[in-house]
Amino acid sequence: MAVGELSNFLMGVMYVVPAGLIYQKIKTRKGALIAALIGCAVSAIYSLPHNYYLIYPLYGKLMPMEAILGMYQTLNPSCDNLFEALLTFNVPFTFAKEVLTAAIAFLIYKKLSPMLHGRK
Repeated sequence: MAVGELSNFLMGVMYVVPAGLIYQKIKTRKGALIAALIGCAVSAIYSLPHNYYLIYPLYGKLMPMEAILGMYQTLNPSCDNLFEALLTFNVPFTFAKEVLTAAIAFLIYKKLSPMLHGRK
């Protein structure tokens, strides 16, 4: 059903759009860092309603919601519902994943910059 692909695309948009808009205004290394961190935060915050209202209902058509919640409860038995599971696991994971992505981009950007700007 292309659930993962849809999710990945929408989550990417929620990182790139705010980060790009901010960096467009503040084109410095500090501006890039601020833009990346805000993109990380927006993406993490968006992941909660995104997963709760869109992605997990689609996954629920493929697998019973009890089974999905059961997987979260394996990690934390006190998770009583999907919202709590997403807040406990998905939001922090999304933030950490985006921060790691931003860190890697900062490490390799200087070497990629000439190529990205049409120079060798």
